[in-house]
Amino acid sequence: MSASGLQTGTPTQNRSLFTKARLFASLIAVAGALGVGSCTLPDAGVDAAGDLKLLYAPFSLSNPPRYWSVKQRPFGSVQIRNENGSGLAEPLAWQDKDGRIALAARPGVGFFELGRRTNVIVLASPYLSFDWQLNSTAQIGDVELVLGFRQQDQGSWSEGDLGSGKPPIDQLVRIPVGQPTVRYGEWQREYFDLSTLYRRYWPDEPSDEVRLVWVGITSGAEHKPAVSAITYMTHILLSR
Repeated sequence: MSASGLQTGTPTQNRSLFTKARLFASLIAVAGALGVGSCTLPDAGVDAAGDLKLLYAPFSLSNPPRYWSVKQRPFGSVQIRNENGSGLAEPLAWQDKDGRIALAARPGVGFFELGRRTNVIVLASPYLSFDWQLNSTAQIGDVELVLGFRQQDQGSWSEGDLGSGKPPIDQLVRIPVGQPTVRYGEWQREYFDLSTLYRRYWPDEPSDEVRLVWVGITSGAEHKPAVSAITYMTHILLSR
């Protein structure tokens, strides 16, 4: 199936890519009444309402906390020093941006993949939201949001055992961060629900036991970003 340029695969294929023309606008869901469904959330980062706060506070990128995985590799040919003036700049760094602690992603400096394991039933219709901002040289798709889905009955795994590192994934969606109508230097918020997204692109697949098992951020795959390009991301939230 192909909708709005989306390339999708079968449940056994684990990679789906949005093309350059695929925009977040097609994924934004209209907020409506939302019933509370069954949802397993790890204890770390869960607030009183049961929402799972992901990218809200800085943590060590070299020694990430439980459930997080961080991989980054600077390009040796890009000679950009870090803020202290020594050593090559890393593709990922925390930065105070307009009073917010945000993850500054520089895919033109090197490859990166950062993500967190989750265990959320898609049928429960959890919402996912996050804030982003591009600097003057960044383009749509320099950075991609990665969502990994898995069927409950695929393999042997425990509902409460999240393990470590990137989990086995049946279906993967990569969504370019950014919109063409937004000026650089302005914070924007994306907000959509996972159940609608899944049914839109896999309408023939049963969704009652599908879980979101991975939320990540990675270097874009469709063009070469400028060395000076920065995409800022913060406040990734899963809510019901």
